Amino acid sequence: MTRTTDTETPASYPRLTSPTLLLEHLGIDEPCDLDVEAIAQACGATIVYEPLQGCEARIIGARERAIITINADAPRPRQRFSAAHELGHWMHDRGKVAFACQEGQFVAEWGKANPERRANRFAVDLLLPRTMFKRRTRNRPVTFATVRELALEFQTSLTATAIRLVELSSYPALLVCYDRGRRRWLAQSTNMPLLLEPVDTLRPGSGAFHLWRGHGPKNLAGPQEIPTDLWIPAAAEEHPVVIEDSVVTGNQMTLSLLWWRD
Repeated sequence: MTRTTDTETPASYPRLTSPTLLLEHLGIDEPCDLDVEAIAQACGATIVYEPLQGCEARIIGARERAIITINADAPRPRQRFSAAHELGHWMHDRGKVAFACQEGQFVAEWGKANPERRANRFAVDLLLPRTMFKRRTRNRPVTFATVRELALEFQTSLTATAIRLVELSSYPALLVCYDRGRRRWLAQSTNMPLLLEPVDTLRPGSGAFHLWRGHGPKNLAGPQEIPTDLWIPAAAEEHPVVIEDSVVTGNQMTLSLLWWRD
């Protein structure tokens, strides 16, 4: 299956590496208008959908034009994020660019400063614009139930939506990714007074540990109160309990939302 947009590419498309400025340039201010195919076409990149082996997306570009190929068999939220991710590569490195990105990179590459993390950030800012998203998160609990509701509205991946929810939450919150029980990266809310370092290795007693070890269902029944010292020992004295909600991703990484109502 191949799908493209009919939007004509302007003779001079926006050369903007800021998704916020790009959306303003295109006059987009509602989630229903976040048509990633049309946005890419306006930036000189055509999106096509084909079965792919060994990667979820790839981009080949030269001079003023690029072709982004997305795995036609992937779920729609994954396709949209993959497309926005590849568009991020194009907007930062246009002129001559070639990338092939695997599914694991979309979850794992949030900790190191590299082109993949930069492309991930571009995709989040494009598909989950700050102003649109923040209006919908005010006083919402920092749980994967909230994440799924917002992901459905914005048609975005679980990981990207969870990161945005934490960043713009009304509450102090963190999202932590663990790979085989060891911390890979974290994101935190802007209202966190300081960086609180979660444990490097998952500890017995946390919901995430039980998921990782296969002692619980793939998704927890819901958020639960956990002793803070299992997660963030430095905060345990002042806040002895933290609310945790954890899931395991398709590539077996563990994502944990941690937050306090106060």
